[in-house]
Amino acid sequence: MNAGKCLVLLIGFPFFFPPAPAREVRLVMGTLADVRLSGLEDPGPALDAAFAALERVDRRMSLWKDSELRRLNRRGQARCSPELLAVLEHALDVAADSGGAFDPTVEPLVRTAGHLGAAPRRLSSSAKESLRARVSWRHVHLDRRQAHVRLAGRARLDLGGIAKGYAVDRALAALRAEGASEALVDLGGSSIAGFGAEVALDVRNPDGSERPPWASFVVAEGAVGSSGADERPGHIFDPRTGLPADVVSGVTVVAASAMEADALSTAVFVLGADEGLALLERRGAAGFVLLRENGRPLIRTTPGFAAAFRLVPAPGVELR
Repeated sequence: MNAGKCLVLLIGFPFFFPPAPAREVRLVMGTLADVRLSGLEDPGPALDAAFAALERVDRRMSLWKDSELRRLNRRGQARCSPELLAVLEHALDVAADSGGAFDPTVEPLVRTAGHLGAAPRRLSSSAKESLRARVSWRHVHLDRRQAHVRLAGRARLDLGGIAKGYAVDRALAALRAEGASEALVDLGGSSIAGFGAEVALDVRNPDGSERPPWASFVVAEGAVGSSGADERPGHIFDPRTGLPADVVSGVTVVAASAMEADALSTAVFVLGADEGLALLERRGAAGFVLLRENGRPLIRTTPGFAAAFRLVPAPGVELR
């Protein structure tokens, strides 16, 4: 009799279970985009909105399809969408602050090296000088009021060092708008952002992702951008010299936006530890560089990074 009464009470009690976390991985912008969220009964529309945001940025800023960016490069000037203007404006700001270590006009260098699908080309000394003269952020003239961009000096734009970060920001904004309580957007491991929960991340070994990580750290809110020589050897150029950057082995930046973290990680990779970490402090970001000193792995950070982000180096890795 008592058991029957208990059964009736249990059936009549309103139980509420939180919606299960959702996750989807798709190929976007030439890499795997991993989107995760919690807090929605039906996560489908939110996932679709996030991937739509990623694809919209790709359609505007890819150099692998007939995008708005490629049309601007062909014509040398054009009225541009608010999205492209926002990314270009931010790119020029980082370029100026980094003394040209980050530069959105590296397209001629990247193309000549064979990183945009064509075979690499060998150039004479005079041809190299002519090529380098085309690379300068000062060739980009942006009129925000008229939504117009003009490229001087036969400049051509490559936003590969910043567009993925912007895409992550837009995807995360879409998840917020859909009402997710927690979310994470990971675009190829190099641009990551989230909200609502801590994210534990490994510091990828610069000798290859199959090797043990150098460290781990935790980010509660914010965005992470990484640049490293293990991605594609020689793919990050020093715009000031026209040569591949090789001062450090890897860079990770934590910033308020993925666009900022993405651009700064490229700038720091070119600048090296001293100038690069100073640039992060100047812009209110945090981060670290991976180096080898006398053959031993070394991580140098901005002040207080290890404590703020619970950075734990692997055995044998020095933290400084």
